[in-house]
Amino acid sequence: MYNPKHFEQNDIAVVADLIKHFPLGTLITRDGDALEANHIPFMLEGDLSPGTKLIGHVAKGNPVWQTANPEAESLVVFQGPSAYITPNWYPSKLEHHKVVPTYNYAVAHVYGWLTVSHDPEVKRQVVTDLTAKMELSRNSTWRVADAPADYLAMMLEAIVAIELTIIRVQAKWKISQNRDESDRMGVAKGLASTAGQTDTDLQMGRIVGASGGLG
Repeated sequence: MYNPKHFEQNDIAVVADLIKHFPLGTLITRDGDALEANHIPFMLEGDLSPGTKLIGHVAKGNPVWQTANPEAESLVVFQGPSAYITPNWYPSKLEHHKVVPTYNYAVAHVYGWLTVSHDPEVKRQVVTDLTAKMELSRNSTWRVADAPADYLAMMLEAIVAIELTIIRVQAKWKISQNRDESDRMGVAKGLASTAGQTDTDLQMGRIVGASGGLG
């Protein structure tokens, strides 16, 4: 990934927070000479350091668990908030008009070794852990044990557990760091107040205003 020094995000806790809030990762593997991309929710077990794991599961009918090479690096890309940045938000535009549009975003690339498991207890634990994490913010939580045992066994038979043992992490926070303080605050204010704003606009505005954290 092209990642100039001023866009590098080296605070692992901040990167882990992005994965927590945006768990849908794009798993990129190689099948022979071809690249494959699959979109899978992952849960981080640990602190995002080398040796810790991302866990998830795929349908048994998905060939990724058969074709991915466990001896070659796999990559999971996590996409956080992103937003179009109009030059009209820069106070410097009024001074010299030497401004152009751009696009802000926060992303994490997690590299590692991909392994799979067909063990029913491993699959049950993965589904239980993922469900508990996803249901955490609900007023009324659903638990894996709420499903009938025979139905749950059938559904577990139809999936394969996967885990990525982390080797290294590369993260990029392109959040207007290349602008001066006045322009950055103009971006944060613009994202917070623009008509028709989306949740991701608001999230990016908070990141810019907080100078890197998810806000």
